[in-house]
Amino acid sequence: MHQKATLAYIPALDGMRGLSILLVFIAHLGFDRIVPGGLGVTLFFFISGYIITLVLNNEYKKNTSINLKHFYTGRILRLYPPLLFMLILTAFYLIYISYSFKLGEILACLLYYENYYFFYGGKGHLTLTILWSLAVEEHFYLLYPLLFLGFFKNTKKIIGIFLGLMLLALVVRIGGYIQYKHFADELERYCYVLTHTRFDSILFGCMAAVLLTSKKSDNYKSLLSNKKLLVFAFLVQVFCLVIRDPMFRYTVRYTLQGLSFFILVPAIINTDSYPIIRQALSNKALVSIGKVSYSIYLLHMLVVKSLAFIQANGHTYLYFACCIAGTSLLSVFCYYVIERPIYRFRKGLNTKRLLLQPQPVANGVTDII
Repeated sequence: MHQKATLAYIPALDGMRGLSILLVFIAHLGFDRIVPGGLGVTLFFFISGYIITLVLNNEYKKNTSINLKHFYTGRILRLYPPLLFMLILTAFYLIYISYSFKLGEILACLLYYENYYFFYGGKGHLTLTILWSLAVEEHFYLLYPLLFLGFFKNTKKIIGIFLGLMLLALVVRIGGYIQYKHFADELERYCYVLTHTRFDSILFGCMAAVLLTSKKSDNYKSLLSNKKLLVFAFLVQVFCLVIRDPMFRYTVRYTLQGLSFFILVPAIINTDSYPIIRQALSNKALVSIGKVSYSIYLLHMLVVKSLAFIQANGHTYLYFACCIAGTSLLSVFCYYVIERPIYRFRKGLNTKRLLLQPQPVANGVTDII
């Protein structure tokens, strides 16, 4: 039995977000050699593209249009208040440790070009450079609604465009490898953090959502129910983690991870073939972490770096405990004091917009709902 891809709340999706942010957090605690934090980021990219495509598809089906002003305003209201909270706390911390940060570094965070500042302008402080992935997402969503509006009615055409863009991203990464293969730091940053080398990780999620909401989605859904294919997709992820060859890691790896998630994520979310996995991802603790994942993402590195003196004094386990407690407290505070009130405000704006918007009714005339 297949489930239609909709905007109905699916706990397992938040569970996947929780899993992805845990990978990032644990890696940043100093376990990056054994915990694939980068995989967590790639999974988060995929989920983001998947959800945003469902949002756009849902709005178009309801209104036969997409309000771009509303879309971009919603993104700003969703992301900026927690970001400002994080930047204010970080500024106090950097002043306290006498870090001489530049104005350009703050502007890069506020204007979503931290990834390019990170590569071209200097390494910056680690509490700020983590915003590279947020920059990738926002660059993508600046243009993606226009692409979606222009081509989503023709599934074959938009899938063809997606595949072409994915190939382009792979070619760009290969070019980056050729250019920077003798400069390890530059190679890693170029292929890992820049928008034009990583946008395809989001695009795989978009493509999955487009196929699942298209009129001809049966072939894709039958693939998702193939358990052998699911096992193969999982093994591809393992393969990508095991292979350490630099050319593979900085070029083909992201493409293969995207293809793997293209099977794994929608198979778990949109079919009843894998109930045990779905139930595990729907665990209340994991779902709760997923709901707070944006706040954790923004604030965890500030906590990790500000408490590093504990570990430096030889208290490693105390350091881990303090990092977990500090990140939890700050993230929960940010979520309930900033994110949730802003969400209710946005929801109120949406309701007001719908009340003022003429809506089609069954008899063919319009009315104010």
